[in-house]
Amino acid sequence: MSILVARNKQGIVTKKGDGGYTYVYSGDKLSKDDLKLEAVGTMDELSSFLGMAKSLVKDKRGKNILEKIQKDLFNLESQISGMDSRKLKSKISSRNIRYLEDRIKKLEKKFPFKDFVLSGGNLVSSVLYITCSIARRLERRIVALRNKEKLKAKNILIYLNRLSDLIFLLACKYGSEPL
Repeated sequence: MSILVARNKQGIVTKKGDGGYTYVYSGDKLSKDDLKLEAVGTMDELSSFLGMAKSLVKDKRGKNILEKIQKDLFNLESQISGMDSRKLKSKISSRNIRYLEDRIKKLEKKFPFKDFVLSGGNLVSSVLYITCSIARRLERRIVALRNKEKLKAKNILIYLNRLSDLIFLLACKYGSEPL
C-alpha cells in the first residue's frame, strides 16, 4: 500500500534510502525512525492484515467494509506523509467516522458482550483480532506524532478509535458465525 515514496520511472531500487533516510511527498527528507514513518509503516501493516482478512471473509458485505477501510487508510497515509492538501482525494472526515459508527451500531445489536473475548475461534476472527491490535497501535503512533509535531489529528484519532472498535466487533461476528 505504501504511497509514501513517490515512484518515478526508474526501478524500485533507488539507493536513496541506504543511509537510513527517505523522502516523503512533501519533499522532506526523514530519518527512517521518524514518527511519521512509524505511523505510515503501521498503516501499511494494518492495511496488509485487512487485506488478509478480506481474502478470508466469504460474504460480500464484509469484504466491502474491509476494502472501504483500506481505501480510507490510503487517504490517511497521504495526509500523514505530508501530501499537499490540494492533491489529496479526500481527508478523513466526519463522514468516514459516521460510516464506521453506523456499522458499529449494527454489530453491537447482534453481539452485546459483557466480558473479555478470547481470540482464536477461527482464522478469520484471529486475523481480525490481530488487525484490531494494529489499529490500536496506529492510534498510539498518531497520538505520539500529534504531541510531537502539532499534527491536527482530531478526526484522525476519532476515526482510528472507531476503527479498532469496528474491527473488534467484526472479529466477534466472524468468530461466532459458521464460515
